[in-house]
Amino acid sequence: MVKTPHISVVILTLFLAFISSPLLSDDTEYDKGDVLKLSPTFLHPTQFLYGRLEVEDKIKELKDIMDSEGEEGVTDFLKAESGEVVIGPKNSKWLVDGHHQARALEILRDSDPRFSHISFYAEVKKEWNELTPKEFEKAMKLGNKKGKEGKPAFVYLQDEKGRLRSFSELPKKLASMKDFPWRSLVWLLKKEKVIEPVEKIPYQEFFLAEFLRKKIHFPSKLTQKAYERALEKAIELIEKTPEENLSGFKKVSARSCARILKAIH
Repeated sequence: MVKTPHISVVILTLFLAFISSPLLSDDTEYDKGDVLKLSPTFLHPTQFLYGRLEVEDKIKELKDIMDSEGEEGVTDFLKAESGEVVIGPKNSKWLVDGHHQARALEILRDSDPRFSHISFYAEVKKEWNELTPKEFEKAMKLGNKKGKEGKPAFVYLQDEKGRLRSFSELPKKLASMKDFPWRSLVWLLKKEKVIEPVEKIPYQEFFLAEFLRKKIHFPSKLTQKAYERALEKAIELIEKTPEENLSGFKKVSARSCARILKAIH
């Protein structure tokens, strides 16, 4: 006969699980510049979209580091390449930089036992846990809590069709972000050294991706060939576009672009 646990044991077990849940707000005091050790699963995205190719590349990179340097090497790498978070109401963690790295780690934590206890690291950019949800939304959109216009926002609210969405519609978790091939295209342009940033602008890859979305078509089936053709068109487009329209990126010389295009063919 199987014994049923006493009700008090069941209640105690549930209580301990509840108070240890990372979904609960904590009363920890954070300061700007603190580097936090976090689970990517409980980070709030500040964008609707991501680039699948970049996430896949980061997964491969993290696996290669694990194979050659082990868990310590992966941890050192993630500390050196830390993301950025804004602390929101009830000490919620809003990821404002590092979505692709965090998503790559989240996938590996679920699929590769070697990564199951590896944490994501992020620096505190702003500490706004004293704000109400409404005040916090306004501050994230303005990029400051003083109500000043013209500051870079800490949130990117355009979706895959270029529509402006509301703050409340943001994905609740990284896994709910949608693949946006033009974001992958910007990553390819950076990887091939067609462009490089001259100044850091929040979400600048998305601004450029939105520019490319209006000019370059992707088929419904995203094959390697489709990306190669899109990259070829993007390089030709970047060559003709004034740098002031490239969202903080500068382009390489026409000769380098020609060399890259020849390599693609």
